[in-house]
Amino acid sequence: MRNESVVKFGWFFLFYLFHLLFTIFAAIAPPVVFKGDSLAGILPAIDLFSKSTIGGIFYIVGFGCFCLEAVISLWVLQQVYMYFRGSGKAAEMKRQTMNGASSL
Repeated sequence: MRNESVVKFGWFFLFYLFHLLFTIFAAIAPPVVFKGDSLAGILPAIDLFSKSTIGGIFYIVGFGCFCLEAVISLWVLQQVYMYFRGSGKAAEMKRQTMNGASSL
């Protein structure tokens, strides 16, 4: 990514943001999209503790892993953004945007 264009940085930020949002969603795991116990989040873990203690513990471990992944993903996103800002790519992106907007 370091030698790539501004557009590829934009795609990276977009898709990595989707990844970050999914890990946060999976850590919570509300029963909105996936019915039942398909994601190991905190809400299914609380529900599963009433049925099976060992199953609830496994779901808590999964919740911890999703939280850890979200924190690491946030750190990676921050590091790439700081490199993006420091390398002058942000100013290049602003110039490209302004040139594209003025040609319309």
